[in-house]
Amino acid sequence: MNSKPGTPWSQKIAQDSASVAAAALILMALSGCGDEDAAPQVPRFDDPRLQQGRTIWMQVCRNCHLTGVAGAPAIGDGAAWAERRRKGVDMLYANALQGIVDDNGSWRMPPRGGNDALSDEQVRRAVDYMLEAAQAAGGS
Repeated sequence: MNSKPGTPWSQKIAQDSASVAAAALILMALSGCGDEDAAPQVPRFDDPRLQQGRTIWMQVCRNCHLTGVAGAPAIGDGAAWAERRRKGVDMLYANALQGIVDDNGSWRMPPRGGNDALSDEQVRRAVDYMLEAAQAAGGS
């Protein structure tokens, strides 16, 4: 989709249903349709906050962050996450909450990963999970 920021995310989805349908099929194939076993290589942690973050990541974030779709840093790419970590966790939270816009004005990452139902705290926990998982993969 090549929608401009400022348009509600649900309206952007409706603007191009054929593209969305095709993307959904691809994402389901990549993500295993929410099956926990579809991403066995991603770590689990004992911390309840990170457990909740992993659950949110599995439901929303992994569609792009498992393999690095459309330039998203893959969860196993420790170096890419180390670079982002240097910008500070507050910047990562802001990007996840507000989304990221390309130079051409289109969304590179939608706000809240495209799930407007997520609370700020849930988004932060997903970010925390990605940071910890990347560090476990060898990032600093």
